[in-house]
Amino acid sequence: MVSEVTQIIEIALPAKQAYRFQCLLEAEEGLAVPRSFDPEHKKLQLWTSPGQKVELLLWLNILPESMQIQVLGEWIWDDEREKSEV
Repeated sequence: MVSEVTQIIEIALPAKQAYRFQCLLEAEEGLAVPRSFDPEHKKLQLWTSPGQKVELLLWLNILPESMQIQVLGEWIWDDEREKSEV
């Protein structure tokens, strides 16, 4: 069986921007799946493939500064639930 690898990028953004961000992300059709929004800590995980990591980071970089998005970290998650820092 082939192991599936997922690239996770964690970002911070104000809770008031979460809905707007998710709408913009949906328009990118398959770039990433938003998961685990934590409004208390203003964190959101973006799950994507390793091959789309650079494209996702570039897209995050061109979003308006008014959205106050910060990349907090990234890691690889495989289907065997092993988390390894990148």
